[in-house]
Amino acid sequence: MDNDYIGNLKKSFSQSPIEYVNMACLEPEVLEERHVRLRLPAKPLHMNHVGTVYAGSMFTIAEIAGANLFMCTYGDAYIPILKSVKVQYMKPAMGDVLVDLTIDEEMAREKIVPIAERGKGDYLLDVPLMDEGGQQVALAQFNYYVFSQDRIKEFGMK
Repeated sequence: MDNDYIGNLKKSFSQSPIEYVNMACLEPEVLEERHVRLRLPAKPLHMNHVGTVYAGSMFTIAEIAGANLFMCTYGDAYIPILKSVKVQYMKPAMGDVLVDLTIDEEMAREKIVPIAERGKGDYLLDVPLMDEGGQQVALAQFNYYVFSQDRIKEFGMK
């Protein structure tokens, strides 16, 4: 994986075209090939009316972590678009929330083969969310619909 590409991904946490991502102050602790670790700081922006981390903020870190793992694995050869998600909130998070995702080379290859063959397809990813003490507070199960660069243009997308 190209270090410049990863460097640009890191910049996207504060210079994103998605304004909420800039405001969210997510902290990319690790962005490297097939490994992503992000932190959602328990700042007022992310706290709900009862003093726990807002469910929408937990969804946001999970989705951004999943998308960044995809990009840190496959580069810009494919574009993931969120198709569906199921989130199970298991325990209130009182402080920072962490997402640490890795995928080994073999699994990465297995998951992309059907998409590479068709130029598009489903890509499933489970994203556990942890509190600072290592307790799982939520599980987000994503289905990204992935397009190759060639196929995305057929749908009128950038």
